[in-house]
Amino acid sequence: MKKVKTKIGLKTWDIFYEDPKKIDMDVSEIISSDKNFGFKKKNLDIIKQKLKGKNLSMHTQTTMVFTYKEKTLQEMEINILKAEILACKYLGCKELIVHLKQNKLTAQEIKLLSGLLKYSKKNKVEFLYEVNENFNGKNVLYNLEKLPQLKVNLDLCHLGMAVMNKTLNMDLEEFLRKVRKRVIYIHASGYDGEKGHLGLNKSKLDWKNVLNKLDLNKIKKIIIELLKLDDLKETNKQIEEYLKSHEQVN
Repeated sequence: MKKVKTKIGLKTWDIFYEDPKKIDMDVSEIISSDKNFGFKKKNLDIIKQKLKGKNLSMHTQTTMVFTYKEKTLQEMEINILKAEILACKYLGCKELIVHLKQNKLTAQEIKLLSGLLKYSKKNKVEFLYEVNENFNGKNVLYNLEKLPQLKVNLDLCHLGMAVMNKTLNMDLEEFLRKVRKRVIYIHASGYDGEKGHLGLNKSKLDWKNVLNKLDLNKIKKIIIELLKLDDLKETNKQIEEYLKSHEQVN
């Protein structure tokens, strides 16, 4: 993969959110469960016009794909993801962020996901695997081994949970070393040992050390994901300073 310039953005649960502090982000991650969405042409055209010129990605409305055992529900999830891929294509979203089940994927699930990856590639949308809260690192690495074309969204809050709640099931540096080549997208927020998606200044995980172990030349976007936007300005500043110190500019 060629060298990229890492961009900072914001995840929003409201496409038409207007920041009263005037922190305008040209990079935005929207979510398809947004009340403004609806998968209707009228809605999509309004969104398309509103976000024209922005660098967009989308988070799926599914939870952890393949958690359900029922075939009908799995088919439903697959079709939701296909619809989201097409919505990404229509809106110009470059990536679709998806959670998978906590456990290792079965052979059949790997086959289904391979089909989705081909469908996504055909429609020029990057399908990204986001690590869950309290994930097992060995399961994530297994899934990546079985799907060599699958890239990763590394969520710093979820990583902090996995480390501090001892679900990672392996050494952090080993995990980062093995996942390094696959990480092209970051969710940035802090975990303080009890609460998550806080500002990075409240993180008990050394997030700078984590980023140091990754390849910034491959990371397209660092998306700030906060439940409350009080810490947005400070978190944005910290990321900007980190990237600047590594000769990255937004």
